[in-house]
Amino acid sequence: MKPSSTKTIKTLIALILTISMSASIVLLPTVNAHTPPWTIISYAYVVAAPNPVGAGQTVSVTMWVDTPLPNSAVGNDIRRHDYTLTITKPNQETITEHWDVVDDTGSTQSYQFVPTEVGTYTIKFDYAEQTYTWTGQYKGDIFTAASRTTTLTVQQEQLPAIYYPLPSEYWTRPIEGQNTNWYTISSNYLGSPYVPGANPSFGHPGAFQPDGTAPNSAHIMWSKPIQYGGVVGGTSEIPGEMYFEGGSYAVRWTNPLIMYGTLFYEEPYGNSGTGGDYVAVDLRTGKEVWRINASATGVSLVPSFGYNYALENPNQHGFLPNGLLIATYSSRSVTYWRAYDPATGRLTTMNITNVPSGGVNLAGPNGEYLKIILTNKGTSTNPNWYLAQWNSSRVFGGSSGFGGGGWYSGTTPLNAGAASAYDWNVSVNLKPGAWSIGAAGQGSFPFVDLGNMAVLVQGSFGGHVGDYGATVTSDPANITAVSLASESMGAVLWTNSYQQAPNNNTRVFAGWDPEAGIFVFYDKESFEHWGYSLTNGKYVWGPSKVPSSDYTADYNYFNTETGMVAYGKVYLTGYSGILYCYNVKDGKLLWTYGNGGEGNSTASGLETPWGNYPTFISDIADGKVYLCTTEHSPNSPLYKNAVYRAINATDGTELWKLMQYANNMYGGPAAIADGYLVFYSGYDQQLYCIGKGPSAMSVTAPDLAATMGSTVVIKGTVIDISAGTNQNEQAARFPNGVPVVSDASQQEWMQYVYMQKPRPASVTGVEVTLSVLDSNNNTREIGKTMTDINGFFALNWKPDIQGNYTVYASFAGSESYWPSHAVTSFAVDPAPTTAPTPQPQVIPDYTWAIVGMGIAMILAVAIATILILRKRQ
Repeated sequence: MKPSSTKTIKTLIALILTISMSASIVLLPTVNAHTPPWTIISYAYVVAAPNPVGAGQTVSVTMWVDTPLPNSAVGNDIRRHDYTLTITKPNQETITEHWDVVDDTGSTQSYQFVPTEVGTYTIKFDYAEQTYTWTGQYKGDIFTAASRTTTLTVQQEQLPAIYYPLPSEYWTRPIEGQNTNWYTISSNYLGSPYVPGANPSFGHPGAFQPDGTAPNSAHIMWSKPIQYGGVVGGTSEIPGEMYFEGGSYAVRWTNPLIMYGTLFYEEPYGNSGTGGDYVAVDLRTGKEVWRINASATGVSLVPSFGYNYALENPNQHGFLPNGLLIATYSSRSVTYWRAYDPATGRLTTMNITNVPSGGVNLAGPNGEYLKIILTNKGTSTNPNWYLAQWNSSRVFGGSSGFGGGGWYSGTTPLNAGAASAYDWNVSVNLKPGAWSIGAAGQGSFPFVDLGNMAVLVQGSFGGHVGDYGATVTSDPANITAVSLASESMGAVLWTNSYQQAPNNNTRVFAGWDPEAGIFVFYDKESFEHWGYSLTNGKYVWGPSKVPSSDYTADYNYFNTETGMVAYGKVYLTGYSGILYCYNVKDGKLLWTYGNGGEGNSTASGLETPWGNYPTFISDIADGKVYLCTTEHSPNSPLYKNAVYRAINATDGTELWKLMQYANNMYGGPAAIADGYLVFYSGYDQQLYCIGKGPSAMSVTAPDLAATMGSTVVIKGTVIDISAGTNQNEQAARFPNGVPVVSDASQQEWMQYVYMQKPRPASVTGVEVTLSVLDSNNNTREIGKTMTDINGFFALNWKPDIQGNYTVYASFAGSESYWPSHAVTSFAVDPAPTTAPTPQPQVIPDYTWAIVGMGIAMILAVAIATILILRKRQ
């Protein structure tokens, strides 16, 4: 269903509901049931739109009967019954849809279909006769049958669709409401259960962000200290001693949340790692929005998760404003929820009490906070098991009235433990003994797939005391799969027994993939995975073992995480420093990262005793696995050159790296939303925001006109204008701005700009394209050039015609920066006109002519003399 079509239908339904509610008020007489019963004439209506429509395009059919049934309201079941829609295609084939009950109080029913055949479609709506069976003055009255027919023209020509593209420039929130498809690149990080595995910690494999994009580059947007950090300075017993970074039990940065482009977190206080102010900063700039003392009420009300709820009812459609930051706390075995307004930090009047404990937590389809709870109302030997779903929207924020009231509860606490707070509660036939949903070792990834199944576990699969909570036993464990489908809720799908893992292994659940139909065991001591079917619980593959050729493989024994299942794969890493990727369907090892050469290595050389940097999964998001370096109790100073890594989740390709030491044993939270990732580094106790930043260009050309035939120099800069470049240190070191550099140079360049590392010797810039609009009004590209380490570029070009030129310089953008452009102009004058050079007068030289004439005269005289002498003889 297209969003635009859905909105149109909802608007129409709301309009019809408003009109029909007014009509129903007029119809209500003040008498008892009619004797004899009334026969009330009904009128049917049906509209197919758009009409005409192109073949292959979606058509919305809306049908209704003139008025709602008297007294119909959201809170009761007084509804029209038995609607039938018959669509006859041009080839006389028919499509028939029937609704036993129409859910809408205004009697409107919608249906969408995609016609593929060109021609005329006949659309008929039939309403069957209905007797009013509810109490009141209309009880027993008859509403007559009615029908309506219309036609639909389907043509070959397609109707134009309104579509706004994804952004091609730097963007911020709010996202204008017509940019529907931007939902694919935007996201929130609301914590668990909305981001499964959020806030990774001991025994916790990492987080899976299901929405939006995540950074493909190491570009830093900003950095922000949360305490004194880094090297203390001066003389101490250990040269270069650092401020304590939190280690394993005083973690400095936990449970970050992101909502509406704002990052929320608690600052550390003293040496505890918690207890400081709760702070909101702009995700893109790091600018502080508000700050509160979350302990001011006498109870530590630190938000646990973010809450965005979409209220969908006949009177409201859309997410309730601002959302909430919900803090949970317990007192005398009672769990309470309080809420802050994320926009202001104000503590609201919402007060929820008796929130059920236990079970597993899940995100509902509209943002509800769901709890799936398994309860035995009998005894261990004579059990009476029930599986129930608690729904937060049944307690607050789910009002059915106009305007969606009830977002805040006011001064009276709302009882979250009431029966009305549950969506369903069904009995489950289980064997005697203790059962749980899922099992130890799974982290916070519950084995519940809404609308499909829940996996219940009894006993352990083998292990040592204390490891993953396993206990020594020889008894087999049991797994039961229970249906969560609406038509078979609570039915047992299958039950299997599983013998203890062989060879004294500690076996735990490593994850599951409902789409692939596989759940996975992990054996800690032998580093083996096993796959079993979710269809019947039977063995499918295994063991899939960590390769013994990796000399650091034995270090995996110290892991407390069991791997993560995502994208149809099982990812395992840990103290070995190697990331292993297996196919969840057959257990085959697909690729490894960390045990190869350049671009595929976690080797630490002499820096650590591990051989490789201990590497753990921080997050999985947007087709990438993000890895961090940490260990249980690191010494001070910390290992040098530890990095945060982004790995392609499909093929194991290294995408980018950036220096960071994570702040949590076996993990480290990194909040991801709107394409940005925020992590904390133990190297300097600062937060770093990673993501695609804005850039700015400048371009100049000669201010004086050039002469035709001469060369002009076009030059300029490409500068990073992310908020971090204006921080005190960066602004002082780069008074002319921080140059933009290539994606390949990001790691060393960002470490130089923000982490006080040496200026890299070799940095590549970015490509700049130069085009001109000439005096003939022709636009053409005149060349490409590269920026240097200073962000500077220049191009020498000889104009080919005279006149005015407008110059366009553009940077197309990269994974690190959004594009930018700049404009300038110059002129070319014609070549100057010059007079002809005067030629000197040439006077003829008669010297040789005279000499010749003289010689000729002498010869003539001589000849004449000879002739005279001959005559005398």
